[in-house]
Formats: sequence, structure tokens, C-alpha cells
Amino acid sequence: MEDIILLGLGGHAHSVVDSIEQTGQYHIIGFLDTEEMQKKSFRNYYVLDTDAALDKYYADGIRNAFVTIGFLGHGNIRNRLYQQLRKIGYRIPNIIDKSATVASDVRLEDGIFIGKKAVVNANVYIQEMCIINTGAIIEHDCNVEAFSHISVSSVLCGEVSVGKSTLVGASATVIQGKRIGNNCIIGAGTIIRKNIEDGEVIR
Repeated sequence: MEDIILLGLGGHAHSVVDSIEQTGQYHIIGFLDTEEMQKKSFRNYYVLDTDAALDKYYADGIRNAFVTIGFLGHGNIRNRLYQQLRKIGYRIPNIIDKSATVASDVRLEDGIFIGKKAVVNANVYIQEMCIINTGAIIEHDCNVEAFSHISVSSVLCGEVSVGKSTLVGASATVIQGKRIGNNCIIGAGTIIRKNIEDGEVIR
């Protein structure tokens, strides 16, 4: 079992930890987080240091890392940490919960989390560092670009395209064939029936 270190101990991390434990693929060393979070823990996995120590852990032989910070209203923090990990040389695996359903021809880049009972259907492409959260449905032929978050119980119908660093809120539905731009926020429960331009916030 390979070691892995996690970046960020918040609520999203709890879901990721549970999925890692259930797959048994990695041994969690602990977390890196801010100075204020030092020595805090979840399930006996402690915050060991800040992300300034990433070089040290890599030098000590840790080769796998995963960003367990959620979207936080934008993808900037996840993007920064991803670039930092790539520069050092870490492998950033995908964490897929055992209860998720992922079609055999789905294309996944790295650093993706797919949560409990999520469904990712045929011919979907998901770019790096996306979060596909609990019970989300991504139907056939969709494209989700980097650093985006498809929230709990949201639905992308077939042939939907979601841009970079976009949040599709809990229980939102995007009708078939629509395009959502970059840096958008789609509010919880919203039904999207038209294309959404870059930077739009839909409540």
C-alpha cells in the first residue's frame, strides 16, 4: 500500500478520507494545512505541517498527494496547490468512491474526486482537479473542465459542457446540450435551460 499525504483538513477532506479508507489503495500519512490547523485531526490522521513542507515530504519518499480542500467559491486555491505538487513531482491520483459508477470509456485527468453513489456515464471527459460530489449524475458525452465542482445531487444531462473553475450547486440541473462557461456559479436547485457565459452567477 502506497503512502499519500492530503492537503487541507476541512469538511471535504472527511469525504475523501472515507473513500480512501474503503478502497484500501493508500495509507494516509496525515494532512498539511495552515498554521492555525496544526495538530488538529480527523480519524487519527493529524495535521503534520503546512504546505511549505511539501518538498520535505517528497524528499522523505512520499510520492502521492491529494488536495482535500473543497471549491471554496472558486478553484484558485486548488489550482495553486495542484501546480505546486506538479512542480515538485508528486503523483496526484484520482480518488473514486467504491459506490460510484463510472463507465468504462470515461476519460479522467488527475486529481479528481468522485464521491459516493455518483454516476459518470459513457464518453464523458473530466479534466484535472474536479470534484464530482455525492450522488451527482454526469450523463453521456459531457465535458467538465479543470478545477470545477459538480455538487451533491446535481445533474448534467447528456452533451453538457462545463468550463473551468465553475461550481454547479447542489441539486442543480443542466438541460441536455447546454454550455456553462468558465468561473461560473450555478446556484443550488437551479435549472439551466440556456447557455451560460463566462463569469455568470445564476441563483
